[in-house]
Amino acid sequence: MKKFRFTLRSVETVRGLRELRAREAFTAAVRAVRAADAAKVAAREQRERFEVRLVAARQQPLRASEQIAFFQSYQEEFARERKAEEALVAARNEMDRQRGLWIAARRDLRVIENLKAKARETHRLECEREEQSAMDDRTNAMANHAPLLTS
Repeated sequence: MKKFRFTLRSVETVRGLRELRAREAFTAAVRAVRAADAAKVAAREQRERFEVRLVAARQQPLRASEQIAFFQSYQEEFARERKAEEALVAARNEMDRQRGLWIAARRDLRVIENLKAKARETHRLECEREEQSAMDDRTNAMANHAPLLTS
């Protein structure tokens, strides 16, 4: 029985490494989305806490300078929340892009894996044919040397 040799082994190795890198990049993108989502939630909660303090402070008379300071602070909190939301959208877009790259790399690897499976099957069938041929030859040789029994 001859040894199985796959001529596209180097291609399989390169595509396997490419798929592994794409999967790792997708995983990093998923982590970035989670972090951006947590940052967005934290920014929203901080803005909501500021609004509660602002409403509580407005129960008492405020001077114009305090009103301006509160308004500027509120705008900063709102801008921080908006930036966090934009970062989340960007992270999701990057995750979708990385997912597409990973799927493409996985598809390329599967092509090679399918070719390898077909080559293995062809090799197995050839080996079985050779074994069957060897058994047939042996059987025929033994039949030619065996004395005929006549009754």
